[in-house]
Amino acid sequence: MKTLICAMFLSLLWVSPAFSQEGRPFYNVCKSDADLIGDFQRESITVKTLDSDSLVFVSAGTTYSGKTSSGSDLLVGGKGGAAFYARKVDNNSFLIASGESGSFSDYGAFVYYHADKSKADQSDDKRQCSFHPLANLSSFQTSVRSFEKTKGSNEKIVFDAQTKGVITSWTKNYTSRRVDPALERGIVKWWKGPDPTKIPDPILHIYFLEPNYEIARNAFGEVLRKTVDALILWKERTGSKCYIQWRSFGYESLGGGTFSTEMEMWTLDRDIPMAGGRKILAGSWYAVDCAPFVK
Repeated sequence: MKTLICAMFLSLLWVSPAFSQEGRPFYNVCKSDADLIGDFQRESITVKTLDSDSLVFVSAGTTYSGKTSSGSDLLVGGKGGAAFYARKVDNNSFLIASGESGSFSDYGAFVYYHADKSKADQSDDKRQCSFHPLANLSSFQTSVRSFEKTKGSNEKIVFDAQTKGVITSWTKNYTSRRVDPALERGIVKWWKGPDPTKIPDPILHIYFLEPNYEIARNAFGEVLRKTVDALILWKERTGSKCYIQWRSFGYESLGGGTFSTEMEMWTLDRDIPMAGGRKILAGSWYAVDCAPFVK
């Protein structure tokens, strides 16, 4: 029995380090001049977990948690719209920075929390920060920059992959706002180009983006031209992909309220707004799924 009790006691001693962080107060012993989100720069917080894989703390009644992120040595987490990057320095301290893009990597906004309150009682900020290893701060900043760069690249890949679906759906559900067979014929002629031996990709549809002509004037109010924005949907002649692009088509002014009968094309410096902050720029090609348009 004594042997069993002894073994149980030793077992408790062995596992106790895993719970040693539970409910420990940590103190803001050093911070940058730049501010973070309020809950990440309190004078004291309660740390529930601090190890190489996770960080859990309570600040002003809110519990925040973070975990290691794949391919990074950072602890990444937060709650709601308040995100953070953190790194454990040792069992009694850690660095934390706001997860808002650029707040630390560009401006150096950070807080260094430590379990030893006496370090926070130093009257000299430089002495407080001297407890913090500057080499670790530099490495932390490098890791945040690398993480944000990779994150931005990955988000762009996902964003670009979703863009095709967004534009396809928009085009599929769009109804042309004008009926103008003459202008359509002019657009088809422009599309084919001047070389009769060149066979262009076939146009599947032309969508007029405006119901009426837009009149362009110069600085003196003189009419220069009248145009209608039109979106062209086409399919590769020798491939299986479909694309769209939009431009402005219309006629030059001849003066006196008359216009040329020869259609021309202009590429204006503007865009069509899409969902999620996407834009279809005039003159640029955008891939769409062929299935909704090819019979």
